[in-house]
Order: sequence, then C-alpha cells, then structure tokens
Amino acid sequence: MSTERLAATKGTLQKAREQLGFIEKGKEVLTMKRDQLAGELNKLVGQLGRRRLVERQIAEAFAAVKYAYSVLGYDAFGSAAKAADLIEVRALPVSTVGVIMPDVKITKKPEAEQVPLAGTMKVSSKLSGALEEAIELGVLEAKVERLATELMNTNRKVNALEKVVIPRYKTTIRYIEEKLNEEALQEFFVTKKMRDISRATTKRS
Repeated sequence: MSTERLAATKGTLQKAREQLGFIEKGKEVLTMKRDQLAGELNKLVGQLGRRRLVERQIAEAFAAVKYAYSVLGYDAFGSAAKAADLIEVRALPVSTVGVIMPDVKITKKPEAEQVPLAGTMKVSSKLSGALEEAIELGVLEAKVERLATELMNTNRKVNALEKVVIPRYKTTIRYIEEKLNEEALQEFFVTKKMRDISRATTKRS
C-alpha cells in the first residue's frame, strides 16, 4: 500500500488497520501450515534411504532372471513367465495438510507357486518383492516432492507477508496517524489563536 496520494482520514486508517489484522491472521495460518508441512516432510525424508536397498533388490532380481534364462532357455523361461499373474495396483490420492498426494495400494500380488518350473519360482518371488518395494519407494518419493514443493511455496508466501506486505501496511498506518496528529495539532493551534483573538476583541469592547 503506497502512501502517495493516500487520503489521511480516520476512515482510511480504520480500513488499513482492518486489512493489516486480516493479513496478520493469514500469515499465522500459513506459518502453521508451513510448520505442519515441515513436520510431515521430515517424517518421510528419513525413509528415502530405502532407495539403496530397493536398487540392490532389483539388481539381485535381474541377476536371478539372467541366470534362470541362461539355464532354462528362451522357450521354457518364456512359458514360465506367462504363467505368472501380473501385479495389480490401485491409485488412491490422499490429502495431507491440504496437499493432494499420490498413493498406491497393491490389490493383487503374483504368487510364486503359479510358476510351473522350480527354477523360476525363486526368480518370480524376487521380482515380485523388488517390484513391490519399487512401487512403495516411487510413492514415497512422489510424496516428498509434493510436500517439498508446497513447503517452498508456503514459505515464500510467509516471507513475502513478513518482509514486504506487513511492513508496508505498518508504514502506511504510521503515515496516516502522523498526518492525522499533525492536522489535529494544527487545528488545536488555529482554534486557540481564534479564541485568543476573540478574547482580545471582547476586552477592547
């Protein structure tokens, strides 16, 4: 709010004070949201270390696939692979501190026993386990990204209110108060002078 061409009236002062109060309440709400977001983010960030474990599980699963493929050959391995069910998932978006985040629920898991060859049961189990972990990790990283983005946006808004908007309104309010005080003081001296003149005129009469 610029003080240029601003009408220094009691009405303007009251309006500025009301707006400042509204903005300060908004800043408090955003600050609370920022703190909640930071708390949720900290909970999830600590779990990101799972990536190394998941990467190792995937590497081990593919190593088992390569070995089984080399032992069984293309036809036998392909036939065993077709016998296994696909993993099924369902997307379930969730809201955390007002942030819509992705979530995935595994609704159907492949069973290693469905694979006809004993040599591929272990492969099926490893692949299924690695895939489940990869899905959970992907969901975790997506949540962290959404929360981090929202936290940065919220923090930017709080900083803008604290460092720019609120100080500007306070400056405006001080400006209006000073102008009104100057006008009141000037009016006081004018009134006093008029009263003194009136008294002097009365005495001469």
